Amino acid sequence: MVNEEKVILMTRLAIYEQSTGKEDLEKGKYFKSDYVKYNCLKTLVSTTVLFAVLVFCYIYYNIGTIIESLADMDYMKIAYRLVAIYGISCVAFMLVAWVLYSYRYSKAKPNLIKYNQNLKKLIEFYEKEDKSKAKKKRRNR
Repeated sequence: MVNEEKVILMTRLAIYEQSTGKEDLEKGKYFKSDYVKYNCLKTLVSTTVLFAVLVFCYIYYNIGTIIESLADMDYMKIAYRLVAIYGISCVAFMLVAWVLYSYRYSKAKPNLIKYNQNLKKLIEFYEKEDKSKAKKKRRNR
């Protein structure tokens, strides 16, 4: 005999795991602060790589002008501007990342709570079945 409630519960769990559950379960492995910090660190690395690529592209595109004015350049001013632009872009991207990943985690948390509650119900079904099977075995002896 098939327990309808158990089948419905298992179907809900399977549907969730195959849809949004994949991402939510990955988020559930972390505490909120750890998840946000980890993704902000990834954003910082990505921002640094992007900034380096953009600076390289600018230099490559304007190499002729740069070579002509090498002697007249104020290197400290250029370095200050690069560091300032890099700092501002890092802070901006980190703020956006912090808000975004905090929101994503907060959005996934209720779904994870409901998923865990359904898992507990399913475990209870299996425990009840195990107990009833054990009783039947004792009776048959």
